[in-house]
Order: sequence, then C-alpha cells, then structure tokens
Amino acid sequence: MQLQQLTYFVEIAERGSFNKAAEALFVTQPNLSKAISNLEAELNTEIFLRTNKGVALTEEGKKLYQYARTILNQIELINRMAPKEPPRLLSIASYPILTMGRLVSQFYLDHRHENISLKMLECRIQRVIDRVENSEAEIGFIMINNVQVKEIRHTLNYKNLKYNPLGTDTWYINVGPNHPLYDREEVTITEMLDYPFVRLPDDYFSNLTFYLEIDGVPLNRFTRVIYVSDSAAILSLLQTTDVFRFGPGLSAPDFARYGIRTIPIRNCKVKIDVGWVQRKRELLSREAQDFVGMLEKLYPV
Repeated sequence: MQLQQLTYFVEIAERGSFNKAAEALFVTQPNLSKAISNLEAELNTEIFLRTNKGVALTEEGKKLYQYARTILNQIELINRMAPKEPPRLLSIASYPILTMGRLVSQFYLDHRHENISLKMLECRIQRVIDRVENSEAEIGFIMINNVQVKEIRHTLNYKNLKYNPLGTDTWYINVGPNHPLYDREEVTITEMLDYPFVRLPDDYFSNLTFYLEIDGVPLNRFTRVIYVSDSAAILSLLQTTDVFRFGPGLSAPDFARYGIRTIPIRNCKVKIDVGWVQRKRELLSREAQDFVGMLEKLYPV
C-alpha cells in the first residue's frame, strides 16, 4: 500500500466521482482507476460501489476512509514542521514625516501577496544614520537644512554611508482649523512668534537648526516650544489646538487629508535637501529597490 493510493482514494471518496478526482489530482482517469483496483486487490475487499451517478463507499470503504483521512491529516501536520522560507525584509529608518507612512502603506498594498516583512523606524536624523550604519535599517530617509548640511555630509562620509539626493524643498507652516491664521495664504515669521510650535525632541543635528534665520528672525527667538516624541500626538495637537509646526512642502497633501493646511512663509530662504542613505558598496535588496523607486517619484524631474 502506498501513500499515493490513499490520497487518490480519499479524493475520490470526497468528490464522489472518478472524473472529478482525476481533474483535481491532475492524473488520467485510467491511471486513477488502476490505482484503486490495485488497492482493492491488496485489501481483498471492495471499497467503492460504482453507479451511473458516480461512486459511493461500501461499509469497508467507510472504515478505510476514516483511517486514510487520519493518516493524511497527520502527514500534513508533519509537513508543516518543515522549515519555511523566511520572509524577505524591507527595513527603513525615516525622519518623522506623514509621507513616509503613505509610502509604506502603498508598498504593502503593492506587495501584499508576497512573503515580505516590513519594518519602519521613525526617528531623528542622527538615529536614522546610526540605524543604517548598524544594519538595523537597509535605507534611511532624511531631510537636511542648510545649517546642517556640512556636519551631516561629514558624518555620512565618516560612517561609510552614501547619500542619494531626491530633491530640494523649503519650510512651510502647518496649522490646523483652530489656529487663528488657518485661512491665510501666506504668513510672516514675525507673526508666528505669538504662537507655540510643536516639534520632536532634539538631537545634535536638530539643535543646529536654531542657528537658522527666516526673514531676519533667528529660530532661537521662539520660546514657546512643545516637545512631543510621538508623531500621532503632533498630528492631534495640530488638529485641535493653536500650535503650529515647520515642515516641508512635500507633506502638504498628506496633512491636507487631516484638515491641516501648509502655508508659505514670506521670504523663507531655508533650503532643505531631501534624500536617502545606504551603506556604501552594498547592493540593495529587491524590496529596497522597489521602495527607492517610490521615493524617487516624490520630486519628479
């Protein structure tokens, strides 16, 4: 008796037809009939009653079905013990920005039928760089303003990381419907001194930002600062209070979905370089290449 014979027998019993079983098993009906005939000869008993409407189990066939079904179930459990192919991994470290969540969601939808695990780590630039260097992330998404660029480029070179530019941007003001300037088409930096602004806790590179000036006003003039370590909390504050934040034009459509406006700042000369980093001389996985292709569409040429 062979396991294949039991598989054939169970398939016929459950479908009630040699023809249907042959189609499901991708075998010819003559070969299927021969296998069952050999099984009946070996058991010295009839296990199927043939009729014009198909087949039915004999009493002995019903007993055999219970045994055979149990054996096949046990074989299936044993097969599940075999090591499975590990999922492919896309790991990203990113400067906190709503746009990245949208891209990760789109990547998931595009690859949801593939065996891919996603890991997205949201953190300040310094941690993004560290995580790529330490192989916690395959690629890192960063935004560098003009007072940070020298230090960050030096750090990337020292850590043997490659910077890949995507485009340039500038700062805007993000405000929600409860902010007095919500309906403005443009604001001045002086006007914003009257309102608190929300931001993530500082690291070394973000501290450099306080050397920036906008229209002659240094950012260290802003004394009403709310530090929040959670992007969801920042979003909630923007939606429900009069706080504001500085952010790139890149995220404007993503904020708009939550009723948050992105307003230009008069005479804002802040330059933001947007790009991604990777370890030098290391080939990207297929998943990372696909995601980089999505990043490259953020600033179409």
